[in-house]
Amino acid sequence: QNPGYHERPAWFKESFLDLREDVADAAKADKRVILYFYQDGCPYCAKLLLDGLGDPTIGELARRRFDWIAINLWGDREVTGLSGDSTTEKQFAAALKVQFTPTLLLLDEGGQTVLRLNGYYPPHELGTALDYAAERRERQGVVYADYRAAKTPAAAKGRLHEESGFLPQPLRLAENRRGAARPLVVMFEQPVCRDCDALHESTLRREPVAYSLAGF
Repeated sequence: QNPGYHERPAWFKESFLDLREDVADAAKADKRVILYFYQDGCPYCAKLLLDGLGDPTIGELARRRFDWIAINLWGDREVTGLSGDSTTEKQFAAALKVQFTPTLLLLDEGGQTVLRLNGYYPPHELGTALDYAAERRERQGVVYADYRAAKTPAAAKGRLHEESGFLPQPLRLAENRRGAARPLVVMFEQPVCRDCDALHESTLRREPVAYSLAGF
């Protein structure tokens, strides 16, 4: 592994980089192909993997509806394009004028580009783009710019929430267990997480939920 290598999710496709086969395989599984152009040491590639695909909702959609294929912007592996011509990863990227990482090409069942995301998109915008392609909105004549304007939700807060009554930092759960008579609730969260925001801003504010939590 090169310095700055970022581990990709295990569900990324192990492709032989014959894109004709990849597109055909995805279509048979009712999926679409996403070409993920990356380079080692790219901080925004790391943010895409950790914050974007690390979001539970977005990650589930990305895995279930798409085959993701990683292509190194400077790589020398052989790529067979949709025309049947063979080239290298870096020549393939250059031919497509990929200048930023990450760059995502979302392909349809014929291998045509439905959407191209140049550079980093925050999770809420990435989720909107995946929704658009997964639901095949382009077939319905829906323009992505209009879909994005109507559907893109607010960005995640990007911070962990603190609640009155929660244990103070640093957390010492073992000490709490030795001295407490009530059960303990442990919530596993992450800073960039819209569902976590909704949990704290809506769910935990409901009177029956707040009353029940008083017993923990």
